[in-house]
Amino acid sequence: MTSFLKNIGKVLEGLIVSGDKVLVGVSGGADSIALLHVLHWFSRTQNYGLIVVHIDHMARGKDSDADADFVESVAKKLKLPFYLKKVDVGIERLQFKTSFQDAARMIRYQFFEETLKAVGANKVALGHSADDQVETILMNIIRGTGLKGLAGIPKVRGYVIRPFWGIHRKDLDIYLKENDISFRDDSSNLDKKYLRNRIRHELIPHLETYNPGIKKCLQQMSGIV
Repeated sequence: MTSFLKNIGKVLEGLIVSGDKVLVGVSGGADSIALLHVLHWFSRTQNYGLIVVHIDHMARGKDSDADADFVESVAKKLKLPFYLKKVDVGIERLQFKTSFQDAARMIRYQFFEETLKAVGANKVALGHSADDQVETILMNIIRGTGLKGLAGIPKVRGYVIRPFWGIHRKDLDIYLKENDISFRDDSSNLDKKYLRNRIRHELIPHLETYNPGIKKCLQQMSGIV
């Protein structure tokens, strides 16, 4: 077992127990695909069930369809149940009177809750990494926040668990490369009209010129808060 898997194994000891039935939210991107493969690897000896769930936001035409097909193919290869929900978030956001990203989040969690009840699952695992945590903290600071916002994304909240909460994206990339695991690239992650992307590609690299360990500092701060 690699040091990466040993580290994840220690994390999972407090998050998933024998007999759990876990939905895994999989977009097809690197983080969620890494999560699915890691959880599947451990499930072989730790006696918990996995169900793959994917939401097609219908925002990128054929690319969105290709994402859904890819995730379904991975689930089939791993012999796991697969549930898909297609929602035109561009239309739904008008009903919610909110941003595309906020509407997408509300729809995702609604789908999670519906599927939890339908299949009798008790947890949802998401692939948020330490980098997502740092980006969220900075985004909250920019928008204006109190102590709650400085805590960022919780490792556990209700039925939601985030096994990669303390793992950096670069380590996930190494795991995927070493194991020759393919994933989908979402071009919208490069679109700088989204604040998170500007933080990821512009602000954080700039902050690292002042403090190369800024990510670690913010992660540690969130744990204290």
